[in-house]
Amino acid sequence: MKFYIGDMISTTVLLCMFLAIFFVMIHMIKKMKSTIPVPPPPTMQQQVEDLTKRVTSLEHQVKNLADRE
Repeated sequence: MKFYIGDMISTTVLLCMFLAIFFVMIHMIKKMKSTIPVPPPPTMQQQVEDLTKRVTSLEHQVKNLADRE
């Protein structure tokens, strides 16, 4: 089994290319993860609607407790 210098060079070049592609992909994935879009904060109208639902739910609970007694 003989090793030729051309085989070693081409194998080394291919290995370096695969390593470079691998590290570039890792870098791009990290870059994408750090720039995840943040959802916009809820508007005042949405907050009012959420609070209204919670108050309505609490009112029903109070009414149910009052009916039990």
